[in-house]
Amino acid sequence: MILVTGATGLVARPLIELLVAEGARVRAVSRSPQTAGLPDGVEAVARPGVFDGVSALFLHPRAVARGAVELLDLARRHGVRRVVALSASNVDDDLAEQPSHSRGDRNKEAEQASVDSGLEWVSVFGSLCLPK
Repeated sequence: MILVTGATGLVARPLIELLVAEGARVRAVSRSPQTAGLPDGVEAVARPGVFDGVSALFLHPRAVARGAVELLDLARRHGVRRVVALSASNVDDDLAEQPSHSRGDRNKEAEQASVDSGLEWVSVFGSLCLPK
């Protein structure tokens, strides 16, 4: 099972749809799981600490804010083996030069937490996934 944080956002929602279409089991974290409007078969939860049966985690920096280190530690202790961290093209720029940082994105911090987690990790750059 794959646990997806930031489930209703512009990157995670299309990701969930792709995962479901490929037959993956998905548990999605949403502040309002009852009204998230996720695809059939997706288990929606209100907090990311639900790791039973989860082997991989999609880490959205805005969704986890400053809690990436703690979340990844908890995930590792519960048997999660892999993490995919959503990143940004400017992740290596000075934080003061990153406009998304002032809006709550913690791309650099989430990516570094993934590197330091002891889990298999990869960071990916997400772009807007808009319908054609």
